[in-house]
Amino acid sequence: MPKRREGPTRNKQTGYYFFDEYVGIGDDKKRIRVSLRTKDPEKARWLWEREFRKCWSEYYGEKPPARPFKVPFKDLIEEFIDYERDIKRIKEWKTAQDRLNIVLKVWGNITLDKISKEHLIKLDEYLQGHRRSKATVNHYFGLLKTFFNYAIRENSYSRKNPINEITPYTIDTKRREYTPEEIERILKAAERVEREARKNSKYQKYIKRIILLLFYTGMRIGEVLNLKWENIQGEKIVFKRSETKQKKEKVIPLTDKMKDVLDSLRDKRRKDGYVIPLGPGEKERGEIWMTDIIKKIKEYSGIQDFIFHNIRHTASTIMISEALGRGVGLADIMKVLGHSRVETTMKYVHADLGWMKKAMEILEEKTGGKNE
Repeated sequence: MPKRREGPTRNKQTGYYFFDEYVGIGDDKKRIRVSLRTKDPEKARWLWEREFRKCWSEYYGEKPPARPFKVPFKDLIEEFIDYERDIKRIKEWKTAQDRLNIVLKVWGNITLDKISKEHLIKLDEYLQGHRRSKATVNHYFGLLKTFFNYAIRENSYSRKNPINEITPYTIDTKRREYTPEEIERILKAAERVEREARKNSKYQKYIKRIILLLFYTGMRIGEVLNLKWENIQGEKIVFKRSETKQKKEKVIPLTDKMKDVLDSLRDKRRKDGYVIPLGPGEKERGEIWMTDIIKKIKEYSGIQDFIFHNIRHTASTIMISEALGRGVGLADIMKVLGHSRVETTMKYVHADLGWMKKAMEILEEKTGGKNE
């Protein structure tokens, strides 16, 4: 069988990359040349790998040979993120990139074959030592499981997935909506955090406005922190497919109160274009800051189970229970929340005995069921 080449071929005149390989032996030998339609060397490398696997399996009926080198962890991170973002479009790829870079910081740029259970334990200790919640630790290891599955599929890792040996932490995933009285306490707590914030603080100075945007829009916390001024187009907020969890365009109409919050942030604009004006590197450190803020809001509000996602749950529940049927359709609410399935949206429907009775009375009235 022919030897595999090391990568794509570049056309010096046009700058485009090509897959250029020979398959077969003797009279059956055949040259395959396919344009990869890109001038980006990193993307070309991944596309070349894809063509190589396709070509090899088609002509030889087996997996291609393993890469002839020990793959550095850092190199495969870049390849994995390019693959997930450009080809599969995973949920929140920027978060995946940030977290893998933190893992890289803990482990150093070792080759994949050197990663052992001791490295996984070291990562677990580091994350908990930096006040990551157990749920967040589970997310890190879930991401690494996907990463190693990719490495195995790409013949960059020849062993079993090491994450299979790790038992995830048991987490209480119960979600709930906040009452009007609790909403008021949360906002007062956030206002106190802002008031007590130091001059050089980041998230603390804007936490009330962050929480108001969460309540007013039902957005996820990651969507608010990554919101850019370019997303605000006229009377609406527009997220591109690559910026949402469900990988579908998301449109949120602007209300007067939302405009007031945004106007209060306009004079704080930074060159990076983010609505929440954080300093360089603060996006990557967001989990640490948010853990501190959650602790303070729990303390100041007295709501010991406070989490940011419950704000989205609250906003969703209010829209479903108060707006649905009053000129607002389920499809409208689904678009605001960014849900692609009705079942997801309907999780926020909570039965109320008073409204149930009202529904039965209307049913009786419409069907002629009256007491004699």
